[in-house]
Amino acid sequence: MQQMYFNFKDIFRSTRLALSLQRIWIQFVGLFFGFLGYLIITYVSFLTAGVGISTAWEKYGLLPCLIPESPNWYSLVIFVVGALWLIAVYLITATAVSRASYMLAKGNNFYTWKESFSFAIKKAGSILLSPVALLIIIGLFILGGAIIGWLGKIPYVGVFGLSIFTIFWFVAALVVVFLVLVFGVVLIFAPAVIATTDDDAFEAVFQSFSTLWSQPWRLILYEAMSVVMAMVGFFVLALLSKKAFIVMDRIFASTMGADFVNISSHGMYLLSVWVAHSINWVNSICPDMSGLIYFSREFDPLLLPGYQIVASYIFAIMILLVGGFIISYGLASFNVGNTLAYLVLRKKKDDENLLERKDREEEEEEEMLDSDKEEEKKDEEK
Repeated sequence: MQQMYFNFKDIFRSTRLALSLQRIWIQFVGLFFGFLGYLIITYVSFLTAGVGISTAWEKYGLLPCLIPESPNWYSLVIFVVGALWLIAVYLITATAVSRASYMLAKGNNFYTWKESFSFAIKKAGSILLSPVALLIIIGLFILGGAIIGWLGKIPYVGVFGLSIFTIFWFVAALVVVFLVLVFGVVLIFAPAVIATTDDDAFEAVFQSFSTLWSQPWRLILYEAMSVVMAMVGFFVLALLSKKAFIVMDRIFASTMGADFVNISSHGMYLLSVWVAHSINWVNSICPDMSGLIYFSREFDPLLLPGYQIVASYIFAIMILLVGGFIISYGLASFNVGNTLAYLVLRKKKDDENLLERKDREEEEEEEMLDSDKEEEKKDEEK
């Protein structure tokens, strides 16, 4: 079991604990399948909106979004399904990362990535039901307010009734605002809550309510620290990866010669076209440092032999996968940070060390081990 301070110092461990092939791989697998589903569904929505695949690809590449195309309602529904798929896979993956981090913190170094995903998939209903349940509650409050508003149209009675019960409507509106804040907390912390307690959606919602109510400033501080640590970890890994790419590029250019230069240049051109929108995003977020971790210059297409064109596509795909691993590390750092933050907040709030607690999965494993030992003893006696 890892020694914890149970204060803000523990959050600084997030980037180190996330720097593991296991945690990065878990996040990468979830990112791959989540984004792949979003990509396919979004391009289907383009087709139903009357936008051709080739036109959409030239405009958006690997980062499609239907909204700027002023779609019809059923195309928009399809697009929303794709976005919900991406969010759902992310939440399940975040739970798997949190579970792996939690088991490592407990001292279980043999907990595999497959076990993490198995746990997260088993808990998928609870993970997804947590925010959905809150959305339903918020929706009911809003619907109730709308009904009261319609009743307020009743001559004389409605106007006076609405005025007399103003305090009640205000309190109800304040509750809705609080529920919206809880919804945000659930989206962030539900994976960590479920991963560390092995409980259901009710526990995730209850703990989100309780944490926001009793530890609001620590919640904000720890979450801000998790975000900052994830961004720092991502930036450092991206910077080192780009330096590694430059070293590789120069070594191969000096030994392999023009063939590699052509393949590398055309491959980077293809990649820059596929993710063109992200270049503007990165430049807008960190204009002074974007060249350190991302594209620092423009690439032009080259006229190459067929086999070099194929090699350029393979090269671009490989670099894209490397980029996916770098992004996965940033996301894994964020999810590990949330896990550590919840362990600290739970200790502060309830004086309970979840690292000392045995959950259902561990109890079931112990029961299976005990039953196996009993069967072995019986076999030896025979």
